[in-house]
Amino acid sequence: MIGFGRTAANVVAWPVDPGARAALEAYLADAERPFGAAGADLRGADLTGLDLGRADLLGANLSGVRLVRANLDRANLAGADLTAANLSGAELVRAEATAARAPGVAFRAAHLLGADLVDATLPGADLRDALLNSTVFSGADLRAADLRGASLRHCVLGTPPAPARLSGALLDGAAFEDAVGHIEGPVTVAGTTLGGPALTAWLTDRGARITVV
Repeated sequence: MIGFGRTAANVVAWPVDPGARAALEAYLADAERPFGAAGADLRGADLTGLDLGRADLLGANLSGVRLVRANLDRANLAGADLTAANLSGAELVRAEATAARAPGVAFRAAHLLGADLVDATLPGADLRDALLNSTVFSGADLRAADLRGASLRHCVLGTPPAPARLSGALLDGAAFEDAVGHIEGPVTVAGTTLGGPALTAWLTDRGARITVV
């Protein structure tokens, strides 16, 4: 993919685990194969700008890994550990990240359009200026997440039995046109705490159809 690296020379730092390094080397040596690293321990890696589209990272340990401006479109990150990982500016269009564990993850200005974040845990995540249009957040934990300037247009923010948890989230400048669903608050906007009817009204004014539970 133009703009993303696909050779060993593009790897800033390799995973510490020998098996994970071998899997990455094999992927980079074969332009036709996807990156298969389900369950791999990729800690210590800096994969900034790398092309990892359609990678199988099911249950992988990506804690602290740098994936800044990397391509992870349609990647499988279900159940992966993304604790404090840095994916700022990364492409994650239609990525599968159900039940991913990602406290403190950085998705600043990342593109997660149409991604699946059902039951993902993202407390304290940095989602400033992220494109999250049409992403599904049912049951997701977004407590204290920073969503300032993010676009959540057409998102599904929870269901009655599995609302998205946004208590303490920062929502200044976030866009919610045509977003639907159920959320738990309160949230913070411009230093003011909004919950219950006040939060419902704020979201409605922004074109959302969201129930605050």
